[in-house]
Amino acid sequence: MKSGTCPKCHGTEIYGNTGNPHGIVVDIWTVPWLKTILLVCTDCGYLEFYVEDEAKLAKLKEKFGKVEN
Repeated sequence: MKSGTCPKCHGTEIYGNTGNPHGIVVDIWTVPWLKTILLVCTDCGYLEFYVEDEAKLAKLKEKFGKVEN
C-alpha cells in the first residue's frame, strides 16, 4: 500500500495518517514509542499498519516474541 496501490483489490484510493503517526495499542497497554502509520484502501476497506521509524524495529524485537512458523 505504500506504493499507492492496494494489494487486495488493486485500487488506488489509499488514505492514511502519514503526517500524524500514533502510538500502537497492544492488548490493553499502549506502546507510545512505536509510532505507526495507518493506510486504508477506501475502495475495499483493506488496511495496513507500518512502523514510522524503521530504527525502532530492533527495539520491537527485544520487547515482543517472534511468531514461529
